[in-house]
Amino acid sequence: MLCLAFLQTGCFQPKDGCLDIDATNFDAAADKNCCCEYPQLRLETVQRYDTLQFLADGLYPAANGQLFRIKSVSFYLSDFQLFQSGGMFSVSDSVQLKSFAVSGNDTVSQTFTDDFLLVRRTPVSNTVGQFRTAGNFDEIRFRLGLSPEAQRVIPGLAPSGHPLRIQPDSLWHGRDAGYVFLQAVIVRDSMATSVPDTLALTRADFDDFFIQQSASFYHQPGGYDFVFKLTADYKKMFEGIDWSTGDILSWKSQIVANMPNVFTVSQ
Repeated sequence: MLCLAFLQTGCFQPKDGCLDIDATNFDAAADKNCCCEYPQLRLETVQRYDTLQFLADGLYPAANGQLFRIKSVSFYLSDFQLFQSGGMFSVSDSVQLKSFAVSGNDTVSQTFTDDFLLVRRTPVSNTVGQFRTAGNFDEIRFRLGLSPEAQRVIPGLAPSGHPLRIQPDSLWHGRDAGYVFLQAVIVRDSMATSVPDTLALTRADFDDFFIQQSASFYHQPGGYDFVFKLTADYKKMFEGIDWSTGDILSWKSQIVANMPNVFTVSQ
């Protein structure tokens, strides 16, 4: 019996796992702490045209009853901030990116909070970054577009798969213009043969614009993700545009004027 006990002790293999109760992969049966993964701040997007679900290349009625086609809408979000009892919290992820210097042709390395999102119709759920602070929050705030510093990032040197990498839908317009904050590809009528217009809004069209919502938001402790919902109503985005007589500059100006009414945030 004594020999059997020694054999059992010698065969014991400690189980690796996360012993932090605030982690998403907490394992109470683990013997050795490792490999913890923590909650994420996630943004779920609901894109619609008034009461209609937004579908890429779908036909929608303008205010005058004219049908027009929205082929696609995409936009950047960044600088996510949450407020709790007067304190400001953000995700803990960071990334080092190569940027153009403010002047001259030199490049510099800069460390950014890695909360950049490029929102398209899909995917619906977007991960902003790791967020561990739990409890009640009274406001969320984030930028539509990119900060002046992020505008200088060199997309060809960004990590593969990063939102600031060169994208297939051409959201990088060169060093002078930088990244497009919001891009909508529109066909001004219902004709299948009509050539689409690309409305690309950059920092030259509008400066700092923040989406913000004051409400009661709750992040449950114990390893749960912190999930928000962003609703974008494209009827409000394109309100007041006359697709038959306008031009791209006037359409863009109207979109900028409409922007405060387009987005709402909820939980």
